[in-house]
Amino acid sequence: MKSKRVDAPLVPLAIALAAMLSIGAAVVWHQWLFWLVTVLLLICLGLYLNASWRGKEQIIDETITYLHLSSDAQVLDLGTDQGKVLVKLAKRLTIPGHATGVKVGRKSAQSHNSLARAKDSLQAAAMADRASVQAADILNLPFKDHQFDGILIWMTLHQVKPTINRARAVQEAARTLKSDGTLAIIDFRHFDEYQKILAGLGFHDITVHQCGVNGWWGVPWLSTKILLAKRF
Repeated sequence: MKSKRVDAPLVPLAIALAAMLSIGAAVVWHQWLFWLVTVLLLICLGLYLNASWRGKEQIIDETITYLHLSSDAQVLDLGTDQGKVLVKLAKRLTIPGHATGVKVGRKSAQSHNSLARAKDSLQAAAMADRASVQAADILNLPFKDHQFDGILIWMTLHQVKPTINRARAVQEAARTLKSDGTLAIIDFRHFDEYQKILAGLGFHDITVHQCGVNGWWGVPWLSTKILLAKRF
């Protein structure tokens, strides 16, 4: 059975370590407050693991449904990592439909390995005939204007810094989207910023959906949201 991958594993590891230290303090000093802290930390850990293992799968599936893709659609997974989202998109398509994954970030051995794993995921899912993955600069995408029927950006934009670069990344995504296409951004930060940029680019139908407890990365204020944008 394939093991589940934990997003940003140092975060739950730190929470678990803090809970262990709190238990130790409770035993040594016999203070009920430390037991309360332990319970809260374990709840945070459970919420984080739920978001990483189960919640994100449901959120991604829900977002793909919102894209309303036809079987012959051209779709972009901007910020693909291990290829999981790309495979989900490809399964909605039949040739000549095509899902393109873009690995963004600095060129490094780790980035190269991630790209290779995404390609392996496509091969393993028998989706290589309707999906592909490549590395590219999120600020200068190598695609034509109005190329894609749908674009999905999963937990990528908040990593783009500074603010002016995030704006450029959103502009590039919008440039490659067809006039009647849908842009979906899944993230937990900067939604006011995204909405303002997209409104300035002529998107008139912009909605933000809360994902509830399945999107809580340990605490409610780190909550996943889905932004959907259409020009009309």
